[in-house]
This record gives sequence, C-alpha cells and structure tokens, in this order.
Amino acid sequence: MFTAEQIKEKLTQVRTGADFPALAMNLKNIGVTCYETRMEDASSVYHGENGYEVFAGANYAPIVVAGKVNLEQLKVNIANHQQGKSDYFEISRQCADNGIQKWAVCLIAMTCTYIDKAGNKVLVEHIPDMPVQKPSFTVEEVKAAHSKVKSGADFPSYIKEIKALGVTHYEAYVLDGHIDYHGANGYTAKVPEKYEPLTIADTVKAGAFKAELTAHQQGKTDFLTFIRMCAETGIEKWEICMNKMTCTYFDKAGNEILVEKIPQ
Repeated sequence: MFTAEQIKEKLTQVRTGADFPALAMNLKNIGVTCYETRMEDASSVYHGENGYEVFAGANYAPIVVAGKVNLEQLKVNIANHQQGKSDYFEISRQCADNGIQKWAVCLIAMTCTYIDKAGNKVLVEHIPDMPVQKPSFTVEEVKAAHSKVKSGADFPSYIKEIKALGVTHYEAYVLDGHIDYHGANGYTAKVPEKYEPLTIADTVKAGAFKAELTAHQQGKTDFLTFIRMCAETGIEKWEICMNKMTCTYFDKAGNEILVEKIPQ
C-alpha cells in the first residue's frame, strides 16, 4: 500500500493545474482511491482499499474560508489554474476566498468535487485523461542547450531556450551534476551525473555563496568553478520555476537559502 513519502514525491511534480491529470493518474497507480484536501491549511486524507488511510499535515498557515460561495469566480479561477496560470497555493487561497472548504477527488470516477462549509457540493468536474503525445523535449535537446552555458552570464538565454522546448521546471543537484527536467503532463527527462561526487558542506556560508554567485553571474567564473563553490558553501541544489521565473537555492536540510528572479 502507498506511503506518505510516495504521495509527497508525486506532489512535488505538480506546479500548476496543468499537471493535475498526471498527478491523479500517478496517485491512482500507487493505490490511492480517493482523497480530500481542506482549504484552511491544505491538510489531506488519502484513502486506499480496505479502509487504509494516510494523513498529510498542513502545508501552510491557516487561512479563512469565506462563508458565501462565489461560483462564477470559482469557475474562472479553476479554468485559469487548469491552463497553468496559477500554482497549488494560489488556487487553494482562491477556493477559500470563494467559499470552498475542501475538494474531494475520486480516482475511481475520476472526478474532483468542490464542497462548501455547509457540506454542499458546489461543483463537480471530470478529471481529463492525460493526452497521448510525443514528449515536448528530449534529454539530448536539454543537454545541447546546457552545453552552451560557459558562465553565469549565459544563464538567462539558456532558460529562455529550454522554456521554449517545453520545460516547466527543473532541479539541478550539486553532488554529481544530475538534473531532472520536467514538462507538461508529468513528463520528466533525467540528465545523468556529469562528474565525480562532491562533498556538500553541512554548514551554509550564505555570505560567501552570494558573493561568488554574483561573480558567476557577471561571467567571472565558469560552471564547474561555480559548482565547487556551491558544494563548499553548503548548497545542495537549485530549483528553477519557469512559471515564476525564479531560481531557488537549497541546503542539505531542504532550507531555502536564496530566491532570485531570473532576468528576461
């Protein structure tokens, strides 16, 4: 039966509503039959066969759910979310503002039901099937784009190129240089390790990291020098979000050390 860790791993692949059909299928494949998520704090209960349940705690500080339902605005917000125009936290807040207390997803009937504070079903939507299509990008394509990066000065043009290929977000790991590129409908292209494993420092040296990052962005250091610097200053990985055009650096404990806007 599925575990909380498996569910968390599937959820990390979701950035916008465009990823939801893939999430639903991924959860169904590990044995989830249905689940409910409360808008107050995004806590959830995942159900499986024979009464099996997994509880997931709050994902954000409590917010207030409006007492009155605004169905028309809710439909607009959902449509925008499904088109990839908002992330998970934005649609959660919008649902709360529009009087939705929770959504209930049935992976047998493949439906998502929005429920108000009185327990009334406000809206029931069918979860669309994942379209069968050729992947929008390949490992070879993203590797070719990455090979053009000589210093931090090349980074904005690199991001523009892979975004055009269909990359929605990716994670780059300092340890050995492997990168996981993600696209629509749960598609992932994994670029394998590039060098022998490095040792990531346990203690973050934020000041030194920021200074060296600035130098790299000015074209003063090459990519491998930047990688070694990240390891020495305690940076484990960075995550790129094309929707928000941000680059977020994390330490070994998963803490956000720095969030930067990507120049366009």
